This record gives sequence, structure tokens and C-alpha cells, in this order.
Amino acid sequence: MSHNNKRSLWQKIKQLLNKSAPDSTDAIKTPQADHDMNNSNIKSADTDTTVDTDENSSQDDNTKTSIVKANPNNNGDTSITDYLKQYFHDKQWHYTYYRPITNDSQRSHHLSLRMRNKKLDCGYLFRIQEDNSLLAVYGILPFLIPESHQSAAMLLITQINYDMLIGNLEMDVNDGEIRYKNAIDVEAFGIDDDIIEHLLQSVVAMTTVAYEIFSDLIKTQDPAQDMPTLLGELRQRFDDRTFFLPTQLVQ
Repeated sequence: MSHNNKRSLWQKIKQLLNKSAPDSTDAIKTPQADHDMNNSNIKSADTDTTVDTDENSSQDDNTKTSIVKANPNNNGDTSITDYLKQYFHDKQWHYTYYRPITNDSQRSHHLSLRMRNKKLDCGYLFRIQEDNSLLAVYGILPFLIPESHQSAAMLLITQINYDMLIGNLEMDVNDGEIRYKNAIDVEAFGIDDDIIEHLLQSVVAMTTVAYEIFSDLIKTQDPAQDMPTLLGELRQRFDDRTFFLPTQLVQ
């Protein structure tokens, strides 16, 4: 890795670590229909599950719905899955719905769609556990990390996650898929349009930066050779942030 390329990667890592606010809603573009899920990199939802094709509903985009506390035991409440479906309908976004598979003890529902941000087209997956009132959103990179670069990728992911306040990066070591995840407890916070938009925008923003970082990584012929230097810079950055150390000066 040349010095310039290394510095470029380091600058992008700092951008990821310093990211504190999601992009504006203008950065999120209307996704294209995702008709062939068998050709996508979204693996968290089993492609053999039944797909709900009822996607023909629209309402006034300016309509806001009050906070919903999702409780599967109360028929009078709106489920998280149904709320998200309605949200996508209101936005006129195309999505694919996967019902829980038979052998899934957590009975997870999945909604998947594709979105573009800064000309980057990625897959996004909403995973809902209605029984636990949990909602996770994943931004999945559109490429896989080759086996030759997976050790370097895991080192980067581990060090970046160490200082990440919200969400985390993760990699499937079976095939090198990388995704960013953020999640909320709907029972504690409820769910409304603002919460969904903030959650989704944060995932889109972080997925975009992660794309730049790992795109540079896989272009490096011998990442292991330069990883000690890059990790040393990361550790130095964390050390510079350390406080509550015994000194003679007021901190």
C-alpha cells in the first residue's frame, strides 16, 4: 500500500469514527424495485421464505403517525412489521417482505430494499423480532472481502468497533460479506416516522463510509504488510482521547 493510499484510508477511518449525525433526508434516494433476491448479497433473510407481494398502497407523505408501542399480544396495537410496511408504502418505496421461517426460534420478519446514496447502491435489511419488540437495520456492502484480505478486514472492524458509540460493523467469515448494523428496542422507545428516518439515515451514512474504507482495502495487494502501521495510528488516536489520567494539570 502506498503512503498516499494508506493516508487516504486513514482519513476515511477517522471520518467513520467521528461520524456523529446522519445525512439529511435528501441523501436518501427512492430505491429501485428488488425483484431477484436470489442474486443479492442479503443473506440474513432466507430466500426460500414466502414473499408478500402486496406493495400497492399510498398515502399522503406528510402524514405523521403517533408513536406506536408494539405488543404482539395486543390485537389493538400495530405490529412493528406492519408499521414499517405502511411507512414504505407512504414513501412509495419498493421492498420485499419475508415471513419468519419454520425453524427460526426468534420468528424474525425481514423487509429488504435497495437504496442509493452518493451514487452508491446498497442493500438494506430490516429485521424485526415482534415477540421481543426489537428492530435492527443492516446496510450491506455490495461486494465481498476476498479470503486473502479477510484477516486485515477483521482487524480493522475490531479496532473501529472499539470506539464506535452507536451500531457496529460485522463480517461473515464464510464469504466475506460486510454490513453495518444499528438497532433499537421498540418497547422502550416506541416507533414513529422520525425514529425510522433517523435509524435508516444513520445506517445509510455509515454504510457509505464503510464502503469507501473496504473498497480501498481490497485494492491493496498486500494488506498484511501495512496493517501494523495503520493499527498503530488507530491506537495512537484512541490514546490521544484518553482522560482521567493522573497528571499535574487539570484535565
